[in-house]
Amino acid sequence: MLWPIKAVLGAPLTIPQNDQQRMGVATITLNAVERKTQVAAFAKVLDPGPLAQLCSDLFAAEAAAAASAAEARRATALHAADSNMSAKDTEAAVAQAKSDEAKRLLLRQRLGLEWGPGITRLPDARLKALVHALSAGAAALVHVDTPSNEGQAGARTVDIDIGTESLKGVVLGPARTAEPRLSSSGLLVEVMGKSSVLLSVGLTQSAHIDTGTPVKGVLVPREAIIRFRGSAWTYVRDGTERFHRVLLQDGVPEDGGLFVAQGLSPDSAVVTHGSASLFAVEQSQASARPEN
Repeated sequence: MLWPIKAVLGAPLTIPQNDQQRMGVATITLNAVERKTQVAAFAKVLDPGPLAQLCSDLFAAEAAAAASAAEARRATALHAADSNMSAKDTEAAVAQAKSDEAKRLLLRQRLGLEWGPGITRLPDARLKALVHALSAGAAALVHVDTPSNEGQAGARTVDIDIGTESLKGVVLGPARTAEPRLSSSGLLVEVMGKSSVLLSVGLTQSAHIDTGTPVKGVLVPREAIIRFRGSAWTYVRDGTERFHRVLLQDGVPEDGGLFVAQGLSPDSAVVTHGSASLFAVEQSQASARPEN
């Protein structure tokens, strides 16, 4: 077995073929795949309540501004036509329209100041749909940070890790609240779909920002992955009776498994059934070895 990059290996195991059959050992051969280069990041789920309240106030202010502007136009027209509309009432209507417009403009500016340009660029219909989805648990807003803003420029999508899976998020734009510990200005990311309900407010998860540059590797299926001492490993068959436990370094969650760019070659035969038995044999042999 040729390792493309130096792999972290467990102690080698030699298991006769008849014992492999008894243990139910089965393997599959990995194929080469490509995925976009990603930058490791941190994601924190934001409270959508303030955005919902601000949008509610904004839409109410816009309705009031439109109504008062129409009333000011009518009053001005009636006054100009020498009707019963007094100058005082006309001035009051115009003043009310200006006040309502100032309030509308302030709330619109607050939207950008508090939530960033990505939110302000959304059409009102899209913004209303977002708030509705947030309240229904069908969407989540996430603040994504990287050390010294690495990978944030031009970022379009972000994968947010949830267990062995990931949720795809779309970058709305730069965030308005920085993360000083990472020297990160941050990104505001929208996650849509039923699985977004898993992103509870305040939850912090690892994430990966897509950079657009492809990288080659392999996809290790979920059934071939075992957990040991907080890390993900897989057993690789070397020949017919020899097995190595290989650390899945910097694995990125994908649908169905982990994408790994180092330590495994595309022709690696990984164990999909019988890993628990191999691990038990390995630990038994390790405990039986005399200590130095």
